[in-house]
Amino acid sequence: MKRYFLVLATCLFMLTFMSCQPIYKAQKQMDKYNYAKAVEVLNKAVEKDKYKAEAYPMLAECYRQQHEITKAKVAYAQAIAQPDAKPETYYYYGKALQATGDYEKAREMFRLYSKKKPSDPRGAKYAAYCDSVLGPWQKAEPKFEAKTAGNINTTESDFGPVILNGELVFASDFIRNPAEAKKYGWTGRGYLDMMKSGPETPGDFWSGLKMPSEFDATLNQKYHDGPATFSADGNTIYFTRSFFSKAKREGIYKTNELKIFYATKANGSWGEAKPFYLNSKDFSVGHPSLSADGETLYFVSDMPGGQGGTDIWMCQREGDTWGKPINLGTTINTKENEMFPSIQNDGTLYFSSEGHAGYGALDIFESKKINEKWSTPVNLQQPVNSSYDDFAIAFAPNSKTGFFSSNRTGGVGNDDIYVFRNIEPPLPAFISGVVKDKASMQPIAGATVFLLNPETGKVKVVKTNADGIFKTLIDKPASLTIKAMMPNFIADCTPVSMPEIKPGTTTNIPRELLLDKLEIQKTFKVNNIYYDFDKSKIREDAKPELDKLVQIMKENAINVELASHTDSRGPSAYNEKLAQRRAESAVKYIVGKGIKNERITAKSYGEQKLVNKCSNGVKCTAAEHQSNRRTEFTVTGYVAPAVLPEQFNPDQYKDGDNIDLKSLPEGFFGQCK
Repeated sequence: MKRYFLVLATCLFMLTFMSCQPIYKAQKQMDKYNYAKAVEVLNKAVEKDKYKAEAYPMLAECYRQQHEITKAKVAYAQAIAQPDAKPETYYYYGKALQATGDYEKAREMFRLYSKKKPSDPRGAKYAAYCDSVLGPWQKAEPKFEAKTAGNINTTESDFGPVILNGELVFASDFIRNPAEAKKYGWTGRGYLDMMKSGPETPGDFWSGLKMPSEFDATLNQKYHDGPATFSADGNTIYFTRSFFSKAKREGIYKTNELKIFYATKANGSWGEAKPFYLNSKDFSVGHPSLSADGETLYFVSDMPGGQGGTDIWMCQREGDTWGKPINLGTTINTKENEMFPSIQNDGTLYFSSEGHAGYGALDIFESKKINEKWSTPVNLQQPVNSSYDDFAIAFAPNSKTGFFSSNRTGGVGNDDIYVFRNIEPPLPAFISGVVKDKASMQPIAGATVFLLNPETGKVKVVKTNADGIFKTLIDKPASLTIKAMMPNFIADCTPVSMPEIKPGTTTNIPRELLLDKLEIQKTFKVNNIYYDFDKSKIREDAKPELDKLVQIMKENAINVELASHTDSRGPSAYNEKLAQRRAESAVKYIVGKGIKNERITAKSYGEQKLVNKCSNGVKCTAAEHQSNRRTEFTVTGYVAPAVLPEQFNPDQYKDGDNIDLKSLPEGFFGQCK
């Protein structure tokens, strides 16, 4: 009753004349929709070379109609290898490949089909669907987790779950009494009955279900019964029922006409099932879904006036009767099959479709009614959807748990029922810190903070608030480098190690980030720029410190004076010249790093500004003398922005930006080492 809906559909391989007995015999069974018997005949026929050209396309069609997708794929591969393979064979081969997850090969077949039959847009459409699966859908984070529902699935087909009074009601064609059972010629399996099962722990559908039992003997009849839908009070049921017929219409056999029946419960027992007013011998109706208020019934039909294949329709209650059927329109329905509507209490419609962008076969979609119009259907994606058939979704009341049906690999039988639940996102974790003015210790609002994750090469940008506080999400353990900036301030940075993340907590960085304001005539010491006695050569241990000054000048439009000082040993005149050489050596190094020569000048103070007692004649240690051999810089002015168009400006970034480390200037985090 999933794929057996199109009871009046013409077989693809209807033959007017058969010259060979096996092919003729198989076609007769296909005309009667006895695909299981046709498969037996055709499997024998393909063993003989002279029958292959006719038999393989027919065998592939039989497997497709039975929805034996893996077998269909193998048969279609053989079918397209036969002489004069029809264009439709490439299309259905593509569908079989798509339904088994071979998207690249499927795309190839759809493109070949488009070339062979350019008038049919389906080839290009499904090729584009393959592109979606191979592209953005692969990267999407799943919203659900899913698993097979325990105990209720059999080796046959179990599907169409709906929740009634804390129990699961579903359809199954598993033969529980082989001695009395009849087999359905289409599938070679039993006929569907409605079954029921409850959770092992009341209200907990995720943990497990009890062994199923028959839902109601009076409602389960000779042929297919189910799936079903119920009124909010549980006292009215609408369900799909099939009737067997050998009658012919225009030379085409009708084996199972699908119809909707309903029944009411009184005194704990279900009354006689009655036919829905739309039931017809000329088309099928089924897969009912009743709105929570009982005023609207959604269903599936291939009645005239649809978009193609099977469509989703609705009708509204008018007193004790139902109004005329209304097609849900082209937003929902396509030229392919739409099935298994499920209307929720909030008006959200879930349904399965082959015609919207999906993974392969039937996928489950969501659409909301906004201003009396249905929104564009949204694919629920993995793990609810797969390359196989995914259909008949149902939600537990007041719960984030639900069920759906699928014939994907890894299940128990043909169709299986799966339970799913929302993936609860972990409580967010944050990292926070404070940025202050180094001199006043007042918070700095609007400072730009860069957080580097070296493992990913990504940099998160965040701004400080009025209290100088920055705060941002962090989703996994990392060793970060954090740098705070403000125009006309010396940046500050610090490494922060976060070996673990505790959801719902905020981690404060170990220290405040202090920015030193760059003011004209303000002097700053360049730490650890020391020289060997009587030498002006830049030592290796001094280069990282000079690099910091380079970075300051790259990040701020300032001119500076670089001052060099000596200790008191030696003649004053000599010391002054030595200091000048040292200053010029430092300037030369800085200019070599890309700073324009006119932005920095060298100044010698010799021994004029000692930082300790170690003047001429005072006995001092080597370390005390070295403290006087130092370098400082003083801000002498600001550079107009037009002069430095390449000047880095942290204000160009917005709060929440995520950027690549490569987009930042070289050495941006160098001073943090």
